[in-house]
Amino acid sequence: MPVADSVIDQWTSGLPTADVLHIVSLLGQKTTGYSEFSYYPFRSSTEPRPKPTFEEWLNVRYSRRFKVHEFPTTDGRGIDRDVLQAASNRILECLDRGEIVLVVDSAGAERTARACEAAGYIRS
Repeated sequence: MPVADSVIDQWTSGLPTADVLHIVSLLGQKTTGYSEFSYYPFRSSTEPRPKPTFEEWLNVRYSRRFKVHEFPTTDGRGIDRDVLQAASNRILECLDRGEIVLVVDSAGAERTARACEAAGYIRS
């Protein structure tokens, strides 16, 4: 079932304000190979057109500056060590520059938590 633009509007309205909001995306595919981007009006930068990329869609729709860093994963399978290391490195690089970083996956629980933990986040 596609995610309605109005749902994405609500999600976006709660995001922090920043000159550039960096989004570390762990969206990729389901265990069946089905693209998680298929639910949205945008696509991964690695997928063919015609839909705009996640970054393009956000920047046009919300007239803000978003920078999407993609680290594709498979839902329900954890994160490969190399991908986890690359994602956590990008999170830390952005934070070291004083940037605001948002980490996302389809449900925002398992993969997001692992990437944040790998970057040193400790839940209090």
